[in-house]
Amino acid sequence: MDEHVIEEESLRPGLRSALRRMRLVWKVNGFFLLILVSALGILGYIGNLDLERAEIRSARETSINSSELIISRLDEIMMGHAPDELPDLVNRMATENPVYRYIRLLAHSGRVIVTQLPADTLMVTEEEWPCNVCHVAPDQLAEVTADMWSEVVEYDGEGRALSVATQILVEDGCSTDICHTGLATGAVLAVLQADFSLERVDNLITQQNRNTALAILISLIVGMAVTWMMTERLLGRRIRLMREGAIRLAEKDFSFRFEDTTGDGLSEVVSVFDNMASELSSTITELMDTKEYLQGIVENSADIIITVGPDGLIRSFNAGAEHALRYSRDEVIGQNIEMIFADPRDRAKAIEQMRNDEHVVNYMTRFVTKDGETRRVMNTLSRLRAADGTPIGTMGISKDITEELQLQVQLLRSKRMAALGQALTGIQHSIKNILNVMKGGSYMVKLGLAKEDMPLVTEGWDMVRKGIDEMTDMSMSMLDFAKTRKLNLKPVDLTELAIKVHDLSRVRIGDLGIGLELEIEPELPRVICDNEGIRSVVMDLLSNAMDACAWKDYPDGESPRLTLRVVQAELDRRIEIQVIDNGEGMSEEVQSRIFMPFFSTKEKKGTGMGLAVVNRIVEAHEGETIVESVPGEGTTFRVSLPIQGPSITEEHH
Repeated sequence: MDEHVIEEESLRPGLRSALRRMRLVWKVNGFFLLILVSALGILGYIGNLDLERAEIRSARETSINSSELIISRLDEIMMGHAPDELPDLVNRMATENPVYRYIRLLAHSGRVIVTQLPADTLMVTEEEWPCNVCHVAPDQLAEVTADMWSEVVEYDGEGRALSVATQILVEDGCSTDICHTGLATGAVLAVLQADFSLERVDNLITQQNRNTALAILISLIVGMAVTWMMTERLLGRRIRLMREGAIRLAEKDFSFRFEDTTGDGLSEVVSVFDNMASELSSTITELMDTKEYLQGIVENSADIIITVGPDGLIRSFNAGAEHALRYSRDEVIGQNIEMIFADPRDRAKAIEQMRNDEHVVNYMTRFVTKDGETRRVMNTLSRLRAADGTPIGTMGISKDITEELQLQVQLLRSKRMAALGQALTGIQHSIKNILNVMKGGSYMVKLGLAKEDMPLVTEGWDMVRKGIDEMTDMSMSMLDFAKTRKLNLKPVDLTELAIKVHDLSRVRIGDLGIGLELEIEPELPRVICDNEGIRSVVMDLLSNAMDACAWKDYPDGESPRLTLRVVQAELDRRIEIQVIDNGEGMSEEVQSRIFMPFFSTKEKKGTGMGLAVVNRIVEAHEGETIVESVPGEGTTFRVSLPIQGPSITEEHH
């Protein structure tokens, strides 16, 4: 029993293959036979139509000749004034010739004068044959031709007949006869209707249909046998060969070749398959090499490379991700990608940015390792699509920059300490000068008190007070430069910030006779920054530009003016704030020193810390302050800020 079942199971694949080949043969045969049957059927139908037309044409000619003979006999009877002989004439004519099915004589009014059938109607209306040939509507006659006075009619259960109607017109002798007095010559006097049997025609058509059906049947049998043999001979063997080749190709045996040497058209198709197999072998080999190469790159990359499906589940997890996050790929594949985010909302924000773009580049976020440690990463997301363009997921390439950020913090602190050291040198020199002035003032106060010279006391005291004020301003500026506080980062509309600064500064700057213009590009994105810090940067730059205009002697035709501009920067994903003046400008030497603490070109006015604080705030945002100046023509300060904000958010400035 078991052996029988095993044998049956082993036969099933072969049986299914044979059935599939038979279906193909049936399809080929069926298509061929359908064309053959359609052609024979159409030819038979056209032949029947031609036969019917010819027979009806012959019957019509015979009917017209016979009707003319009957009319001539009617003329003889009517001219002989023997109308009682009309019924005998009609019956005799109908019985002598078996072709006649029905004969009757109608008056022009539609009254039946003589009829072959005793049960016939006594009156024919204008809507009935043959009156409806002329009377198309009440009180309206149609123009008719001779061909219109014949019609094929059906008898219930008795076959068809050709009904021919012939007009009997008033002749010269009739109009003067006592029976037809008052009728005009040529008027319709009566209509003779004679129906001729089409039984012979119908029998011929029936026989023709039988012959056509027999021819179709014979053609089907012969055609099926011939096409079956030819299809099996030309296609069956080759189909089996192709099936064998397909199985071997599926088993990655690309050495298979069909090698059809018959030389017919199908062999050319088979040779194409051979060429395709050869090209497929080369292509798959190349694809496998490329796949292994790319897999090697992904697997050996130190970066974190993760692919995620549309459902948010992890599909692949490379060795770099395993090393950085300390998860094995078996632990995370099939899990939700949000499990590795310190804040799952970060991924939602990144996906939101991909609505209008295929990529999100250098997106800062935080991952959590298996041990619970938070790592700062720079993430680039790309949308994955199938060949037809359908989204199939996302791929993230992330770089762990935790150590780099820590080094940047240390570097910033080192730079700050270096700046403080440089500032201390300036402070020492400034304090020395201020103390000398205060020492001179105190001596004048002492001398004035000894001489009771109050103006001298007042002058000395003014010198001491001014020194105190300068030291106070210097200490406050130094404290502002040196103190460390955390940036209050949030999305800021720089357009709105620029408008507020412009409105606050316009009156004060206008009172000095300086024009202030505002230029803002439309639809600028929000920037992640410290709103108060950037506002103070813009205010300090405007104040510095205002001083530059106040110190210049303008020629006739030129007036001082400032321009505050907010534009998209040339670098991608950055916004630029520009403050432009047409003041006295700066030399290259001054430009190289303006951001140094306690360096000032304002002589006794200012502490020299304004631009140093501006530069430190911009650097804290990982931005850049660029100066472009031409002596005597003006200066442009350009503050470039990253839209995504600084990558370092720890307290560092």
